[in-house]
Amino acid sequence: MTELAPLFDLRLRTPRLELRLPTHDELVELRELARAGVHPPELMPFFYAWTDEPYSEEWVVAFHEAARSAWSPDRWNLMLGAWSEEGLIGSQGAEAARWLETRTAETGSWLGRRFQGRGYGTEMRAAMVELLWALGGEAVTSGALEGNEASARVSEKLGYRVVGTAEAAPRGTPVTSTLFRLERGDWQAPVPVEIENLGPVRPLFGRPERGVYRPRIVS
Repeated sequence: MTELAPLFDLRLRTPRLELRLPTHDELVELRELARAGVHPPELMPFFYAWTDEPYSEEWVVAFHEAARSAWSPDRWNLMLGAWSEEGLIGSQGAEAARWLETRTAETGSWLGRRFQGRGYGTEMRAAMVELLWALGGEAVTSGALEGNEASARVSEKLGYRVVGTAEAAPRGTPVTSTLFRLERGDWQAPVPVEIENLGPVRPLFGRPERGVYRPRIVS
């Protein structure tokens, strides 16, 4: 098992949010936030219908901790919690299967329903994209299932381009998904993003600890 202690010191900050790795107790809080509601019951915005699963006491906790246990610099799933002044509001993740070869990761996120519609999703994803560039990333992908206009709007706002469509069936019925991709050279951050304690984290992604990264911010 890879030692992930440096990840617990990593901080991503935007004007309104802080993103960091949740502790065990905070994962329990995150589970309760999800149980309170993420989307209308008739809509499934996720490629895997995880919100339809019966919630055991440790379901969300076990999922996050299993991802940490399977970590390697080439294949990883980083799922950060997002906090506003109101407390824990959701989760922003990025996942890579062949990171050392492709330098490409796919993002995914969710917000508790009472925190939606405030622009938090844009700030969360912008923070994660900045981190991926700082870790040597060259491209970021995302997908939005039909009916998930919020995710598509965030991608468009951040400069992603549509690169195709695919089908998914999170509830057994095929649904069209729009595929998005953002190249590093096309990125300009819509909000300032501060990354704290980056150096010790870089080796977990196959990068040397020392490195220089300067974000590009829209003025």
